[in-house]
Amino acid sequence: MRISPLIKHCWIFITDRCQLDCDYCFFRTKTRTKTLTEGQIRQLFGLLKDVRKIEFVISGGEPLLQWDLVASLIRGIGRRHPRSSILLQSNMILMTPEKIRFLRKHRVLLEPGIDGLAETTAKHRQGTSLHRYRKICENVKMAVGAGMEVFPTMTVHPHDTSAMTANFKFLASMNVSRIDVHPAFLAPWTADSARDFIERYRRLAAFSRSTSLKTKLCPCYSRPMAFGHDLVVLPSGDILPNWTFLTFPPKIRDKFFIMKLDDDHVLFHASRYRDLLGRYMDLFKKRGVSYREFSNFNAALAMRQWGRRRATGGFRHYRDICRAVKTIDRSLL
Repeated sequence: MRISPLIKHCWIFITDRCQLDCDYCFFRTKTRTKTLTEGQIRQLFGLLKDVRKIEFVISGGEPLLQWDLVASLIRGIGRRHPRSSILLQSNMILMTPEKIRFLRKHRVLLEPGIDGLAETTAKHRQGTSLHRYRKICENVKMAVGAGMEVFPTMTVHPHDTSAMTANFKFLASMNVSRIDVHPAFLAPWTADSARDFIERYRRLAAFSRSTSLKTKLCPCYSRPMAFGHDLVVLPSGDILPNWTFLTFPPKIRDKFFIMKLDDDHVLFHASRYRDLLGRYMDLFKKRGVSYREFSNFNAALAMRQWGRRRATGGFRHYRDICRAVKTIDRSLL
């Protein structure tokens, strides 16, 4: 069996080791021991040989803990997929001038893990001491100063909606390219916290549109996407069709594995893959489906099998937020 050539993103979770323990990290089942092998990466490149243009996202865990493997992966992508983009997600603790020069040379985009001011970041990214927080900020500024395109995803927890404006303005003060303000996935959203997020997001969008600041609010996940799906490669070599499945318990998540990379071959879960492709085709019969809506569609598939009432309620309010954000993005941005 071959994969669909219509791959949107290829998320490569190169390792599940990390120095931090973020309470809203969607990679909920990290062993903190696994790392992709070079053989599995070769199999991935073979899998993607007929895909011309794709958005690669290198993530973890913390990918900089495996820098040599990351650098080799970036070089390989550049040789095999020169038209594709590469985004590196990092907590920035181990970033250095030498790594920044390498990333800039290979035109890698950088998504640092920072949610704004120290209090908010340390509250949810556990392990972020004041020393580490200052180092993260210094390294973000260093990357911006080196001419890299830097855009953090500012994750907002339901209990921290009141700090959205202050956190956005702080990140903007570092002259990052743009900021994606995103509600924490599968967090305990309520009707009240969802309404507060939506109203504050509306104000941020108006501010971003009117201000002379270089940094703008990013509407990229509200834009329509063409039919396709993701490849989400775990450090074990297992592959999912979207990142949201990572958030669910293994007994639910594992039902959505579509492939597995070994050092010398690729195993397809063919019937499962065909079933999901059929569901995606039905979804994209609607016009204007955004990437967030595609992701929420996948999450809903898993949610139906999980059936936890509290999580289902929070997810319903999360989807309300996503619908409102799409409307705001398209009207103001």
